Amino acid sequence: MRLSQESVNIIKKTFLSHFDDARIFLFGSRVDDTKKGGDIDLFVITSQDITLKDELMILAKLELNGIARKIDLVLDTPKRNKDKFFQTIKHEAIIL
Repeated sequence: MRLSQESVNIIKKTFLSHFDDARIFLFGSRVDDTKKGGDIDLFVITSQDITLKDELMILAKLELNGIARKIDLVLDTPKRNKDKFFQTIKHEAIIL
């Protein structure tokens, strides 16, 4: 996993401060230690609904707390439609 422990801690703390049941996964190129660069792809599962305002607030807090890379966020909440992409992510993702 190409993400520092400090970054993992910031990501977890930020999400869990708003959504206490959030399970946060890393997927994409940052899972592969042989690759370089790339954004941070996060897949978050929660039983709570996340509004666009919540999503933008979390992304802003991550940036303010030192996560300088672009973050792609995929959310699995009760009201979101699930498709094959979710299954693909779950297969390759690692929990933070």
